[in-house]
Amino acid sequence: MRAPGSLEIKLFYSPFHSFAHKTLIVAHEAGLWERLTLVPTFPFRNLDAEFVTGQYDMSAIAPLGKVPCLATEDGAVLYASQTIVEYLNAHRAENALSLYPAEGPARWDALTRLALGDAIFEFAVQLSMEGWIERELRRPSIYEWLWPKIIAALDHLESIAAAPREFDVGDAGILQGISYLAAKAENSDDDPVCPNYDWRHDRPALAAWYDQAMQRLSVQQHYQRDYEGDLSAVNHQRHVAEVLAAKTRSSAVD
Repeated sequence: MRAPGSLEIKLFYSPFHSFAHKTLIVAHEAGLWERLTLVPTFPFRNLDAEFVTGQYDMSAIAPLGKVPCLATEDGAVLYASQTIVEYLNAHRAENALSLYPAEGPARWDALTRLALGDAIFEFAVQLSMEGWIERELRRPSIYEWLWPKIIAALDHLESIAAAPREFDVGDAGILQGISYLAAKAENSDDDPVCPNYDWRHDRPALAAWYDQAMQRLSVQQHYQRDYEGDLSAVNHQRHVAEVLAAKTRSSAVD
């Protein structure tokens, strides 16, 4: 629900809450949760034979057609999650703390951990997509290339997990990456390199940090909670049309 008189922010996103969404975490931490209109989007259904007409097509407002994608009521459209979380943090409520440390070592550390978490997430998504292909058509090289990178990233996070710090944007990225990896590993018994991978094994510090961080209200607000709104393509198309109309109005004013 949107707060009366507040800026409307539409977030086009995948409504799968089996992992912690970084953008939703940051929106909540920034005090913008009540201003957020979630628009469930299924980009891959545009490739499915059952959805050949592209009902969830976002190319009219975002050239890559990917989620997440954020749009404001003045027609501005932002895509790529790192851009979106920085925007949300920049427009945070007055009583919300910044998730981006001030200039200096702490800031570069946060941004580096953000990149690391995003990489774990992106690699795990690639592995999941490869798993959609019939087994005999899969490319073993994808698994052999990505798994060592994921394991190295997790080992590095284990080495720094116990370092004291305030929760920041880097932590939000790590939560997304690991939670997605964990959800993927639950159903990966046919992975040729790391079947049913247990990221917690031999990483007690990272596991302890993760379990505590996952209890934050900004995570619990959506994690493992099914989306209860309209999942239809009609709803998605309506919001795309509203963004296009806002862009037209904004251009006319300019």
